[in-house]
Amino acid sequence: MSEAALDIAAGVALLRVLANPARLRIALLLLDGERPVGQIEAALSLRQPNLSQHLGELREAGLLVARREARAVFYQVAPGRPRQLLASLRHGLEGGPAVPPAAPPPVSAPRPPRRSAAAASFAVVSPGAG
Repeated sequence: MSEAALDIAAGVALLRVLANPARLRIALLLLDGERPVGQIEAALSLRQPNLSQHLGELREAGLLVARREARAVFYQVAPGRPRQLLASLRHGLEGGPAVPPAAPPPVSAPRPPRRSAAAASFAVVSPGAG
């Protein structure tokens, strides 16, 4: 894929959001499923004001979606590319073997030119024979 087909600026902005340890932990936690804010707060030991700020930034970046149920707000990873990105990131951070990139087709070494049938032949002569 050519660089022209990629939105580099959008990728950089998204990676900046995930470069914060608290936001990355939140996003990876939510890969396992939807959670209310109170559960996120307890699971990650984050204080409510900071957590709300991080959740807002992740939501604005399009990585999370929220829904309200009575007084509780539930968050989950947005479907599609955000989920794929975070799943790939988690896989890379787990320390398991990385999925190797597709190998390019092997390049065959150039063959030496063929010798014609009229080529000279040499004999091995042992010393002292003759």
